[in-house]
Amino acid sequence: MQDRYVADVGDFGKFQLFRYLFDQEESPMSGKTLSQIWFLHEGEGEENNDGRHIDYFERMMGSDEYLETSLMGLLMRNRREVEELEKLKLLKNARFFYDKVPKALEDRYLWLNRALMFSSRSQIVAVAPDNGMALKCKRAEKTFEFLTLSSHYAQKVYPHKYIFADEISYFYRLPYLEVCIVYQHLGRCFSHEEQIRSLLCSMKNEYHDVLAIKHKPYSPRVFFFLCKSQVIKESLELRLRMFEKEFGEFWELYV
Repeated sequence: MQDRYVADVGDFGKFQLFRYLFDQEESPMSGKTLSQIWFLHEGEGEENNDGRHIDYFERMMGSDEYLETSLMGLLMRNRREVEELEKLKLLKNARFFYDKVPKALEDRYLWLNRALMFSSRSQIVAVAPDNGMALKCKRAEKTFEFLTLSSHYAQKVYPHKYIFADEISYFYRLPYLEVCIVYQHLGRCFSHEEQIRSLLCSMKNEYHDVLAIKHKPYSPRVFFFLCKSQVIKESLELRLRMFEKEFGEFWELYV
């Protein structure tokens, strides 16, 4: 996560989804403590236009008025800083982890330990690296190899922009955890539909009770929900189906 992404369409989608799932009283997940792990960094050496999609308000109008007003206010005040999101109190029971992701592998392990300690008593943990999971595309097979921090850290040009497979496993094993939410930015390896199906299948093999929902506007992204039990998955799936039905122009559920 970088300051230049704050209040872009990706942020709007994330908070719209999380507010619907975790803040509305009628939701079965309401009142759960959420730890948001930002994977914060400065973006050194990156020359691109990421974060430019801030002209979405008219298109999204009426989907979440408080969220719209809050993010528009940030943009109007030119306060595109990650810590400003917490000040808006967009999520009632959320905690935000701001430690910057270090570059050295040894320091990454220390950072990971701090992130795990920070989220150790939360029922929901959401990880938000810029690009999502560290993967190696197998284009011919239309599958992915999941890269590990211990063996593949140096293979990524910008490892701070990814979460590695063993890191996901550590978060998933936290004692109070009910759901781990993993963000994934879709790439160009093969079609987005095939990417989601492939990743969902692989993650079900590892974590069993997994759901995914795609946020469609601009550059599509996916949120994977790794649930600790079938009961939690079924409850969450019902709520996500309601969300998809209400906002199907922007969201698509995969089970």
